[in-house]
Amino acid sequence: MQKKNRLTSPEIVNLWIHYIRETLSVCVNKYMLHTIQDPEIHSLFQTALHYSLKHIDALKALFKKEKFPIPEGFTEEDVNLEAPPLFTDVLCLKSLYMMSTHGHNEMSLSFTTSLRPDIVDFYYQCNLDAMEIYKKAKDLLVSKQLYQQPPTYITPNKVEMIEHYNYVTDVFGKQRPINTIESGHA
Repeated sequence: MQKKNRLTSPEIVNLWIHYIRETLSVCVNKYMLHTIQDPEIHSLFQTALHYSLKHIDALKALFKKEKFPIPEGFTEEDVNLEAPPLFTDVLCLKSLYMMSTHGHNEMSLSFTTSLRPDIVDFYYQCNLDAMEIYKKAKDLLVSKQLYQQPPTYITPNKVEMIEHYNYVTDVFGKQRPINTIESGHA
């Protein structure tokens, strides 16, 4: 039986990795803010930076409370803010969109593997923050006509049952159209 209120091993590893990830995000977002010209994309990166800094403060407070060493994350020494732009504003936006997807997945996993109420609450809020960045990034991509919409299908008239196993295994036989489940997860 574990001692009451001690961090569990998944909580420790998730907090540690989250700290590293957030300090990297601060470096990337600060650099992007120096190079992005589009005001809407710039504003979204400011919001992302705000959330990363907020998460770092919460993580430091947790580590301090637990008398746990603060990880060596990324610092100002790891980024050259005066470097010329490496990416277009559109690529920066698409990158933030993808990173918010991955970040949300990681924070959702951290949420589900946490036991202590304060850690659960922390990851609950982190998930809300990540979903906000994701939604705003996606909305911005759509409004700028930069979002690749998944394929659409004609609504079927009836339910069809797969009657033969070769529907799945007959790769070289009779051609069949790709189904919506296959295209929806491509």
